[in-house]
Amino acid sequence: MKYLIITFFSCLSIYVKGQIEPFNFIHKDVEIRLMKNVEFLSSDDLSGRLPGTPGANLASDHIQDAFQRVGLRPLFNEGFKQGFDIPRPTEIQKNRNYIVVAKDTLYLGKKLYVSPYSLTKDFIGEVVYVSHGIRSDLINDYENISEISLDGKLVLIELDVPKNKKKRAGNQSKILNRIKEAKKRGAKDIILLSKRNNKKDEISKYTFLKLKETGANVSIIFGKRWSNKIHKSKSPIIMVTKISRRNDEGFNVGGILDLGARTTVLIGAHYDHLGKGEYHARRELSRGIYNGADDNASGVSVMLEVLNQLSLNSDLQKSNVIFIAFSGEEDGLIGSKHFIKNCPLDPKTISQMINIDMVGRLSDSDSLTVYATSSASEWGTIINDLPKTGINIKNVAETFPRSDHAAFIDAGIPAIMLHTGIHEDYHLPSDDFEKIDGPGLVKITEVVLQILQNLNKFPHFKYQSSLL
Repeated sequence: MKYLIITFFSCLSIYVKGQIEPFNFIHKDVEIRLMKNVEFLSSDDLSGRLPGTPGANLASDHIQDAFQRVGLRPLFNEGFKQGFDIPRPTEIQKNRNYIVVAKDTLYLGKKLYVSPYSLTKDFIGEVVYVSHGIRSDLINDYENISEISLDGKLVLIELDVPKNKKKRAGNQSKILNRIKEAKKRGAKDIILLSKRNNKKDEISKYTFLKLKETGANVSIIFGKRWSNKIHKSKSPIIMVTKISRRNDEGFNVGGILDLGARTTVLIGAHYDHLGKGEYHARRELSRGIYNGADDNASGVSVMLEVLNQLSLNSDLQKSNVIFIAFSGEEDGLIGSKHFIKNCPLDPKTISQMINIDMVGRLSDSDSLTVYATSSASEWGTIINDLPKTGINIKNVAETFPRSDHAAFIDAGIPAIMLHTGIHEDYHLPSDDFEKIDGPGLVKITEVVLQILQNLNKFPHFKYQSSLL
């Protein structure tokens, strides 16, 4: 999804060709510092920086140390770190999860799978069959189903979509979109029906699907016998779900450069990644440590170097500056959303937010994309006024919703995201330090510093809520 969105939006972008001229305060040791930070954060010793693991804690300590060295003031009442829970799946006891159809009981096992993101609860009631549960411009499986007929019901959806129907439905044939459609129409819980027999490689696709986003219990029944039995049953269905809840703890790391100004700009980058693929949908394809050198050790490294430059040249910036490294981004922007809801200052005092995410492959893409410039009318001027000689800068009005700036835009704070593009190593163990473009990181750092300087001309932004 992240790849498709970025590819689509890039096609709509406005190109601004330019080379960021060297700053007289950027020294030759900048690249060395940048690459040292990337190397540390993406090393095997940190085991992929999965929230709740020792590797993630080492990364957060490293960032906190960098904040302390330059004298940032802790952002939170408890210090530099803000803790929050990240939901995780867990094992489900076989004999405590089952479905009763007439006089037959199907327990958790080869024929019944229950998503570990489900909630503990019982269901007794009717089922509604909605075929493949697709609603698109060309296909409407809900055509003969009234708006209220799904309310509080257990909805049955055929898991496997025929190729011709899938082609006509496009993205709406994706299982997560079909589940969300049923939930939107009032479904209490959902069972996916598969005529195939249960296979471990099939189960793994759904174990790591982010079903927690749907707000419904989702199960799968495998095999023709039980799929037909529940579909054709005229008796109320009993479904018992028992889940032992488990969470990991993530930490946002934040500090503030307080210049006593009336306005505050926030610079953010997420430092979490996918660990060893424990909760990652593609783990059956590639095993190993997901070091995330580009995603997003590169962004954190640039953020830390911007901090270093501002600490040496405080006259460059007239606003206060918050620096924050988010965790839980890969789990659905959990850290940034938590920050907004539990902000240590009034969020309205944050004038702008700059998000740095995946900026380590400038040499591959030969361009830097700046997303969400329509979140404030001033962004376009600020980006277009950057020095014009060398590096392509794509000014993209659309919000890219799968990174932390989106949480700030939702809260009414003008925000942009800097990004050098998706590549073949995205969300794979091959996203390693050796592939990072060091000189490119220096250029990205210069871009951020130039944006900050340009922000001085626009202390008060006009937030635009209707993004393209």
